Amino acid sequence: MHNRTVIVVGLAGLMFAHSAVSSEWRTKLQTGPKMTVGIKVWDSQGEMTWSHNASPQDPTLGNPTSRLTYQDIDSTVAEITGHIELPQRFYLELVWGSGDIDEGSLADEDFLSAFGAQFFGTTQSGEHLFSRTVSHVNDTDLHYYSLKLGRNVFDRQDRRGGIGLFGQLQFWSEQTRAVGIRQTVCTSPNILCAPAGFVGFNDTTVIKNDVDWRSLFIGVDGYYHLNNKFTVSGTLAYSPLTKVENEDIHFLRSDLAQNPSFKLDGEGETLNAEVNLSYQFTANFAGHAGLRYWKARIDNEAAGWSAFPAGGGQEFADLNELESERKGVTLGASYSFGGRQKPDN
Repeated sequence: MHNRTVIVVGLAGLMFAHSAVSSEWRTKLQTGPKMTVGIKVWDSQGEMTWSHNASPQDPTLGNPTSRLTYQDIDSTVAEITGHIELPQRFYLELVWGSGDIDEGSLADEDFLSAFGAQFFGTTQSGEHLFSRTVSHVNDTDLHYYSLKLGRNVFDRQDRRGGIGLFGQLQFWSEQTRAVGIRQTVCTSPNILCAPAGFVGFNDTTVIKNDVDWRSLFIGVDGYYHLNNKFTVSGTLAYSPLTKVENEDIHFLRSDLAQNPSFKLDGEGETLNAEVNLSYQFTANFAGHAGLRYWKARIDNEAAGWSAFPAGGGQEFADLNELESERKGVTLGASYSFGGRQKPDN
C-alpha cells in the first residue's frame, strides 16, 4: 500500500474511531494512564553530501578527490506515534516513520591535482574539477524509529504551559539508487571520462547508497496553550553521540568490488528541531501542523573511509565530510484517552 494511502486511511480511522466510540466506552477508556496515538505525514526534502581525499595515496588526485551530492531527495513520510504518561511526571514516546523517496538527483564530481592535470594532459591546467555527471534518483526508501523517555520539569501554575527534558534513541536510514548518466563536465574526454554532453545508461542503476544514522539525544520540549483550542509546542534535541555507517556500490566501476565499493564508519553529531500548532477539536481529538528539521554530520576527525578494489584488499583515504539534512512540513491528527481515576464502585 502506498504511503499516501496509509496516511489517508490512518487519519480517517482516527476520526471514525472518535465518532464511533460510544459514551460508555469513552468513559471506560478515560481510566488509567493518559495515552495518545497519532498519525502524521511529513512532506520532506532531503540532501546528502560526502567527499573524500585520496591525494596522499595518489598525487594525481585533487582534494577533494571525489564528491557526491544528493539533492532535492523528496519523500512523503507516513508516521505513527504512541505517547504514554507515566508516574512522577515521566512520559514515554515511540515513533515510527517510513516513506518512498519520490525524486531527486545525484551529482558525482571528481578532481585532479595540478600534477594530475599535467600528467593526463587535460584541457584545463591546475587543480580542477575534471568530471561531473548527473543521475536521476527515485523509487528508494527512507525509514526511522525512535524511543524517547522524558519528564515534565516545569508547569505554569495556570497550566497554560510547561517544559520537559528527555533522552532519546533514534535510528534514521536512507537508501538511494541513482539511474542513468548525463556527463556535464569532462576535461579528459575518452581517457578519464566520457565527453561532455554524453547521455547513457538510462535504465541502469549506476550507484547505490545506504546510510544509517544511530543517535543518542538529549533534548528539551515545551508547550503553551494560546487558548482552549490552540496550542503551540516545540522540541529541540542534540546528539553528540551519533554513529554512522555509509556504503556505496558503483556498478559501472569494474575496478571496484560490488559489495560494497566504498564504506565509511564514523562518529558525529545530529540536531533535530520541530515546532507545531495544534487545534483541539474535542477533548480527545486534535489536529496538528508543523515544521521539522533534521541534520546529521561527521567530519574527517571522526571517521574511517575505505575502498575495496575488485581484486581484493582494502584501500584507505581521508574523509572530508558526510552530511545529511531533511526538512519539511508535517500534518497529522491524534486521539487521547485515559488520565482519569477509575470511579469507585
